[in-house]
Amino acid sequence: MNKKYQNLEEKIVQKIKSHGPISVDEYMEFCLSDKDFGYYINSKPIGKNDDFITSPEISQMFGELIAVWLIDLWFKIDKPKINIIELGPGNGFMMQDILRVSKNYNDFYSSIKIWLYEQSNILSKIQRKNIKHPFKHFSSLDELPDGINFVVANEFFDAIPIKQYLFNNNKFRERVVSIDQQNNLTFESIEVNSDHLSISNREIEIPRNGQLYEISPMQDKILEKIFLKIQNNGGLLVIDYAKINGPSGDTLQALSKHKKVSIFHKPGESDLTSHIDFNQYSYISKKNNIQSYGPITQRDFLIGLGIDQRYEILKKNANDSQVDKLYRQYHRLIDKDKMGELFKVMYFSNNPKTVPISIT
Repeated sequence: MNKKYQNLEEKIVQKIKSHGPISVDEYMEFCLSDKDFGYYINSKPIGKNDDFITSPEISQMFGELIAVWLIDLWFKIDKPKINIIELGPGNGFMMQDILRVSKNYNDFYSSIKIWLYEQSNILSKIQRKNIKHPFKHFSSLDELPDGINFVVANEFFDAIPIKQYLFNNNKFRERVVSIDQQNNLTFESIEVNSDHLSISNREIEIPRNGQLYEISPMQDKILEKIFLKIQNNGGLLVIDYAKINGPSGDTLQALSKHKKVSIFHKPGESDLTSHIDFNQYSYISKKNNIQSYGPITQRDFLIGLGIDQRYEILKKNANDSQVDKLYRQYHRLIDKDKMGELFKVMYFSNNPKTVPISIT
């Protein structure tokens, strides 16, 4: 489209007028990655005063425990050269914390190469400022390195676009984004040939009338690319909003300034996410001959890695205001009514020596 638009909503509305309704994953792709108005392309979304905050922004303990896991597994697999790859590193705080801990282990520190998968120029600049260690940015998963790769994806997959299907009268209809008579964005559903639906070929429960199902061909393709690159002793750690009982349920949501808004609210100016389907992740890993471990809750994951002990050590060296801050950080990460059970963790690898102790 050569025409210049005032905002992303205008651009999407014109596309729908010209070519008809668009799928939910196409709408998400517009909102998150459009080169002119995309949320991740043109904004700084992560932080206390921005639209959402991730575990590494909440507390240094999160990244430190990931570092402890990486250092431990490195010893267990006989101290080779390894690549540490983070998908969607945000402000770079987790990698910053991993590297700070790693400096205490000279042999490990000299054996690692850091790779960051990032498509936002704004976040790339912030990462270069925050991470005081050589690393390589890459923006295509076709550039994943060879070698022994350990991939960490914290709140990455939830922003990869999904498709939605409604099952009614014993057949699937695809949920799409259209416009009403006032040119406002809205949902409608269209008939699809279920013979060509990937959802029909998955290991899921028998579809139920009135139920909505979410799938993500894009997530499946990303997983397959990663699984190809971790065959050689490596692993993939995924921490995210997740479903553990299959693809049913409407989990698509928009966040702006830490509050939920309509997914049609100012497209491109709010974050769109959905809960990933860990059953499907296990299914894809089996297809690619990769073992899966978990899922477990973030609470159990962090406790198993030693967050209680790290919390006590940090408190000993803190003043009263710092102790109060640490208390809030610790409980936000692990409490059942906060991030502790909302986030789930899975690990994928063919080397059992690398599995985080909390998942085994």
